[in-house]
Amino acid sequence: MSDRGMKKWAPFASLIEQSTCLEKMRYEKNKIEKPSISSDLAAKINAILLNCVNQSMKVEYFYDGYIYHVTTVLKYVNKVRKTVVFEAGEIPMNAILDIDCENFSNNFDFF
Repeated sequence: MSDRGMKKWAPFASLIEQSTCLEKMRYEKNKIEKPSISSDLAAKINAILLNCVNQSMKVEYFYDGYIYHVTTVLKYVNKVRKTVVFEAGEIPMNAILDIDCENFSNNFDFF
């Protein structure tokens, strides 16, 4: 006999207290560990952050167990707080997984 897991609690989602608890359980269950990046990718991210100020870029970052994608404009890099400030918000440097800048000429052979 197999356990039905989360399915057995689905009919109780009509109660407000239980539905919020079930949503929190689903959120926690789907979290992943932060992926590591290679030194080549770190060098690419660094080069883009240095050369693509005030340009549009696609950013992939990790926050609270999930990977997010956003297209925004880079404003500046805050070296004191170790964050990157975009038009859409501020992201810690160690949370960035990948950046693609449309106008960045890749002078390096990363891949």
